[in-house]
Parts: sequence; structure tokens; C-alpha cells
Amino acid sequence: FDPLSRDGWVEGNAYHYNWHVPHDVQGLIDLMGGRKSFVNRLDEQFQKAEEHDFVEDQHQGFLDYGNQPSTYIAHLFNYAGAPWLTQKWVRRIVEKSKSGTTPYDGYRGDEDQGLMGALNVLMSIGLFSIKGGCDRKPYYEITSPIFDRVTIHLNRQFYDAAEGCPEDGADAFVIETENNAPENAYIQSATLDGQSLEKPWFFHGDLSRGGILKIVLGSEPNLAWGSRPKDAPPSLTQS
Repeated sequence: FDPLSRDGWVEGNAYHYNWHVPHDVQGLIDLMGGRKSFVNRLDEQFQKAEEHDFVEDQHQGFLDYGNQPSTYIAHLFNYAGAPWLTQKWVRRIVEKSKSGTTPYDGYRGDEDQGLMGALNVLMSIGLFSIKGGCDRKPYYEITSPIFDRVTIHLNRQFYDAAEGCPEDGADAFVIETENNAPENAYIQSATLDGQSLEKPWFFHGDLSRGGILKIVLGSEPNLAWGSRPKDAPPSLTQS
């Protein structure tokens, strides 16, 4: 058995699909022996994949951010008490494989009806959903944006303004970063509508009613932020 071989797999290999339990990441963490074992194994895979800029020909190798089966994997650290590693590796992926100005150097794979472009946007603004918003109560995982300010305009034909929303925030969700710089990849603290946000995720409803997410960045990981078991995003198995 060669876990790097794509034989028997669809556009991937055993290394890629090993992590594909988006509905129950905590259950996978438990099967792998707990948070420390899970994080160490996942981090080692990213270290090896970085040698090839996280993209592999023919979908072989440890990760392939040029194709769908791998595109959520960096965000799994958020579920295992190590959100700083999500922040680290997402920044590295954007820098090394998603920042070119040609179609190949920007997408690094088949665009597939907008998937790769959307992936690049989400990683760059610091939001993601490993389940694609399919929960009964959808939510977004957070990582560090590369922009100082992002404004997501909300069409009130689809999103009713929530009672109590500020007048300047009801029609938009704004992401602001402080100390943003290429070397400042790590979240030090965050607030959502002025309230401290201690976990690396928030519900879609918080976005759809409009508001402001403020993120303070720094050059060193804040190992305390978002790392408690209760801070992890929802999972079928409870920690």
C-alpha cells in the first residue's frame, strides 16, 4: 500500500482523503489519539508539502492545493486547538501557490466553475467553511486576512437587517486588521461587533446581519487564543 499513489482514489490519494471527515473532525481527532497526535501528524504533512509549494502533479504527494480534495485541510488545525497553525499554513499557501498573476500561477489547477478563484478569495480575506456552509446553522472558520480592510456588501433582498444592527453596518460585513504585514501572520486577538471573540469561528448569522470583525495580528503565535477545547468549531462528536 502506497499512500502517495492515486490508484483507487479520485484526483487524490490516501494522504489527502485521510482527513476528509468534515462533519466530524473531533471524531477523527479522537481516532488519531487526541489533539497532540492529530496536530503533529497534520503539521508534518504540511512541512513535507511545502517543499513543492503545496501543489503536486497528477494529484500525488502529501497535499495538492491545486485540486479540490486538499483545499480545506489547513483549516483543520482550528478544530484541534492549534489555530495558529491554520494561520501559518494558509498564509504560506497564499504566498507560495496562489499569488501569481497568470492563470496557472494564480489558480495552480483547474478553475472548475470558480472553485479555485473562490478558494483564493476566502483564504485571502481570512474566512472559510470546511463544510461549504451545509450545516443547519452554518459558520465560518477564521484565519488571518492579507488585507487591511475587507467589505462584504449584503443585499437586503436576501438578508434582513437584524434589529439592533448599527446603521453603517447593516448593509455590510467588514473585516478590519491591525498590524497587517507579510510577517504578521498570527492572530493576537479579535472582536466581533465590539465583543471579544475568543474562538476561531463565528456563525453565518453574525455575518448576514452585518457588523465588524476586527483582528489584531502579530509576528509570533498567540498560543492561548482559540486553543481551548470549547473554542473549537462545531463537530458531530463533542470534545
